[in-house]
Amino acid sequence: MKKNTYNSIHDFLNDTSFSNWALNKQLSDVTFWNYWLENNPDKKQIANEAKDILLGIKFKPTPVSEDKINFEWNKLEAKIKASKNQQIDNKKNNYKTWIGLAASILLLLSISIYFFTKPNMITYKTAYGEVLDLKLKDGSLVTLNSNSSISYNEKETRKVWLKGEAFFTVDKKEVSNAKFWVITNDLEVEVYGTLFNVNAKKQKTQVYLEEGNIWLSLKNGTSKKMKPGNFIVYSAEQDKILEEKKSILGTEQTSWKDGKLIFNNYSLDKALSKVTETYGCEVVYENSESKNILITGAVPTTNIDICLKAIEKSTNVRIIKENTKLVVYNK
Repeated sequence: MKKNTYNSIHDFLNDTSFSNWALNKQLSDVTFWNYWLENNPDKKQIANEAKDILLGIKFKPTPVSEDKINFEWNKLEAKIKASKNQQIDNKKNNYKTWIGLAASILLLLSISIYFFTKPNMITYKTAYGEVLDLKLKDGSLVTLNSNSSISYNEKETRKVWLKGEAFFTVDKKEVSNAKFWVITNDLEVEVYGTLFNVNAKKQKTQVYLEEGNIWLSLKNGTSKKMKPGNFIVYSAEQDKILEEKKSILGTEQTSWKDGKLIFNNYSLDKALSKVTETYGCEVVYENSESKNILITGAVPTTNIDICLKAIEKSTNVRIIKENTKLVVYNK
């Protein structure tokens, strides 16, 4: 067993022996990692997060026992018998009682059906500053940006729910011509096989199409067809399209998956807003006029200190990290 340092979820995910432990595949690896975690308690949380990613988050059906159903049924029969002995002048109260009994039965049956039929969902999540590459069972590839998650039914991997941002390379099914869906709080993206980016943050969803054709079904009931180079921003909360362009520089929308952010004549405020999406920081300006300083160029996102230094150099400001805040000073 070679010795490695394990400081991030990726370190664990890239270790075959750790995967064997998480999946309970090989006794020697299971023994080693149980011992290792006992002696490295500070790594338990991140190791368990990595284990969750490997296993997926599953919800196991919990059936209602037969004894429980019989118990509730006997209670119902007793109440029915008691109701027959009531006087006619209590009809109003009897009516309310029957409504309550019916509601109780309906609730009990609903709970039973829910737990018996609820599908197993698999969820992948990323922390701030983390990017995760995934391959779905149908062959499609997903690059999940920081502070994001996707979920799907383990039996239907061509329909995913997205929170945050992800780049999709959808594998086209030539024989079945099966559709692929990405669902956010604002809209649904419907495709067959293509490359596209979806950003579902800040109460709106941005979609950029790099290759192929896709259909958008907006929450207000309207549909939009997109062609390569198209960019659209829609908010269900505001019930309107906030931005729509026929052709944009695609690298501005997808460069994050390559570990960098590209700014094309961005205001400093807009540029730092992209940085906060990656690292979850709050920006505070000593002078509000600094927000309007323009910046053009690329900055790395793999290291926040290097990223901020690059922005400082391009805008002639000083940015100081104070816990979870980025304080911007004029030089």
